Amino acid sequence: MIAEDQHLQSAIAADRAAIPVLHVLDHSFPVLSGYSVRSRNLISAQHRLGESIRVVTGPLHEMDDPTSTEMMLDGVSYTRTPVVGGIANSALRGRWPIIREREVVRLLRKRILNLLDVYPARLIYAHSPVLCGVAAMQAARARGIPFVYEIRAFWEDAAADQNRTTANSPRSRFTRWLETHVAQKADAVSAIAKPMLTDLQNRGIPADKLFHVPNGVDVERFKPGERDEALKRELGLGDDPVFAFFGSLYKYEGVSWMIRAAAALRSKGHKFAILIIGRGEEQVVIKDAIHECGASDYVRHIEHVPYDQIWRYYSIADIAVYPRRSIRLTELVTPLKPLEAMAQKIPVLGSSVGGIRELVEDERTGLLFEPEDTADFCRQAERLITSPSLRKSLGERGREFVVRERNWDILAQRYRHIYEFVLSGKSKR
Repeated sequence: MIAEDQHLQSAIAADRAAIPVLHVLDHSFPVLSGYSVRSRNLISAQHRLGESIRVVTGPLHEMDDPTSTEMMLDGVSYTRTPVVGGIANSALRGRWPIIREREVVRLLRKRILNLLDVYPARLIYAHSPVLCGVAAMQAARARGIPFVYEIRAFWEDAAADQNRTTANSPRSRFTRWLETHVAQKADAVSAIAKPMLTDLQNRGIPADKLFHVPNGVDVERFKPGERDEALKRELGLGDDPVFAFFGSLYKYEGVSWMIRAAAALRSKGHKFAILIIGRGEEQVVIKDAIHECGASDYVRHIEHVPYDQIWRYYSIADIAVYPRRSIRLTELVTPLKPLEAMAQKIPVLGSSVGGIRELVEDERTGLLFEPEDTADFCRQAERLITSPSLRKSLGERGREFVVRERNWDILAQRYRHIYEFVLSGKSKR
């Protein structure tokens, strides 16, 4: 059976002795991404529960944050993996095939082993991508301690959508094999979405060592607040309802399609504005869509907002839109941003791909439309534009859902269940 969703009681968790755990991440704050946001929230929540945690990031963090230093974040120590050696430096910066991946694993494995000499971790908990898993697996086996692997997305799915490779290319097939191999060797495997666990079962991973730890949100940080009217005026968004998309601008997010669908909605006489915050591979395509649709008077695009200021932009959003295309990645993986919107009582309008359906209950905590179906998008968007009461009721129920089921202080307790599973030896049996 797949490990059932269950909440360990905080009082019980607090009474148990802390288990020293080393978490292995690809990157972390101050690099800002959905990955680093999830990492910070889950690790900080565990720390608040009294868990003993230390974090190490891989050498690729240094590529995004060249001035990185070891740091304390929310009371947890974060250690970096320096890129040492001419070959390693050239391979990582030059993205040399095979050699780059080999050096990432070698450097991270060495760093983990050095840390284990001074930090007596009882298990290693590695988070995808798979190179983190390989390095952690090798280090754990060398020291004879358990190893847990958390999968947040399957690399080959994202790479195929971004045209970096094809689904049947040798690179994709090898990556899929390697991910499966690491999952097979791990003492336990967690994933952020239930469809991913089903996929792993189909690869032959024993169901009794699979755990679901979904995306969550810090409900104290993201909570309803007063609208920042000054910001709305500054951005020239007027008095009409504001549709908002915040996130990375990958092709699969469907933002350029949304611009064109929204133009069809405007042609019906509806007035609204669109606020987009993010950057990525689709920026040029989105800019072209805005130009082609004559939408520059009602669409605003901002590449980056400091993390501690994002609440101001959420405060002026009336409807949060997630127009994801239907591909294997979006059917399997749940996004993080809808939970942030729901926590602030912002109604969600999303495409009915699997990853969003896992978060949003249609007609109760949000509205769903068929992916890339302009008519269905317009129908649902029109309902939200014309009915403030519908927006209010969806927003309230969305907040209730995340407080009850997707609060990190609740989700973090699931990690203790995984720790106890592997340390008890159940995975061996």
